[in-house]
Amino acid sequence: MAKMTNKERRLKIFRYGSAAIAKYTNGDSSLYYCPICGVGYPESSAIAGADLTLEDVPPKSVGGKPILLTCRQCNSVAGHKIDVCTASKRKFEEFGRAVCGKENGMIPFVTLSMADFSIATSVCTGRSFDVMPLPNANSPASIEKYKKYLGNLAANNFNGFEFKLSMTQKYDHRFYKLSQLKSAFLLMFAWLGYRYAFDPRLEVVRRQIQEPENDILGTRFWIEGNESMPLNKVMFLRKPLPMFLVSFDGFSILLPSLNPTDDIYSTLPSFWEKGQRVTLEVQVLLSSWPDRLEMKLDYE
Repeated sequence: MAKMTNKERRLKIFRYGSAAIAKYTNGDSSLYYCPICGVGYPESSAIAGADLTLEDVPPKSVGGKPILLTCRQCNSVAGHKIDVCTASKRKFEEFGRAVCGKENGMIPFVTLSMADFSIATSVCTGRSFDVMPLPNANSPASIEKYKKYLGNLAANNFNGFEFKLSMTQKYDHRFYKLSQLKSAFLLMFAWLGYRYAFDPRLEVVRRQIQEPENDILGTRFWIEGNESMPLNKVMFLRKPLPMFLVSFDGFSILLPSLNPTDDIYSTLPSFWEKGQRVTLEVQVLLSSWPDRLEMKLDYE
């Protein structure tokens, strides 16, 4: 079977989503609405792929798949500001594991500092630990200086040899958390659909994703986990408040449920006080994250 092209995938998602939203637009299925900003786009936008784009959920850098469409503004502008931190965090973790000998592989663009100069290298780990200069990232003069320096060290049996490996990535921990909030929200949209995403209680979440520079939610949507927390699940949290819990590796995201509850993010601080013991009662709803657009509530 031939692999589906991106255009075919966009059209398939568009038609599924536009048919779902028609339930709330007097049967009008001509538009697909971006689940984040709520702007509607015609089918031509999905065909061209300019205004409606495939969105990897979670980000592609951590294994996400293109399961839905968002507008270019939400995907490229707001998405790049926060999703780049997810990629950076993963690179930091891979670098740490490679340097400590816990993982085999190749990490590019690592800075090797020796004596009075630095050079861009790749680090390869496996049976040995290899540091190799990157020809396209260094001037010929820098490569020659590196070779001459190593030659002098070898002649002296590497006596007193010291070096430093470092890696520079743009990273903001708050933006990283917002990237996970975005992923959790879009996973819930993929599963439940527009009835959930456009519920008034989700408006503050959508606004926080669109305005990452503004600290609207603080950290109230985030729970640090432990080894007992199920991985990559969607759960319903009964206590202390009725909420959805989307679990990731080492943490979980809290999102409003469809229960008739006021703004959970205003109420949560009274339960999350420092040193307070909180009992969580959860029910697993999905044993794994959705990997396609289901929109369960829209298609009931």
